[in-house]
Amino acid sequence: MLGAAVALTGCTQSSDSVELPAAGEFASEVFATVNAMRVEEGVDLLQRSACLDAYAEERAALLPGSVNVPREDLPADCGDYDYAGENVSRSDQTAVEVVDTWAGNTNQYPNLVDPQFEIAGVGCVPVSAADNSEVAQGDEAIGGMACSMIFLGYTP
Repeated sequence: MLGAAVALTGCTQSSDSVELPAAGEFASEVFATVNAMRVEEGVDLLQRSACLDAYAEERAALLPGSVNVPREDLPADCGDYDYAGENVSRSDQTAVEVVDTWAGNTNQYPNLVDPQFEIAGVGCVPVSAADNSEVAQGDEAIGGMACSMIFLGYTP
């Protein structure tokens, strides 16, 4: 499987808390925004995969405190696909702003509109405002959201 690897920007140890929706809702907004972009670009919609959602959430949980994107292989057991990509984010942006940031990045934009990708999953975790290297727990104030979006398809 192929994967897009990008470096994460450095994170601070604490930040102001931000108001963002719950992680699951945030992930759904990311997915819907990517599909809206695909429609604008004349590319088929992605189908959402619960299997990929679960993998993406596991990978997103590795992002707080990381300097680089995890480089483990992307999941191969969510179907017989032979082509994969991943976009990641760790920021205090809204879901729409995250997708806009990806769209403005030459490494991450191609995954958003690649017609070879057929399914995708998004997983997000809240990042602690008190310690940006940790996933927020319970009712803890959040300083942002860490997300992974995994894409699968077939090579031509």
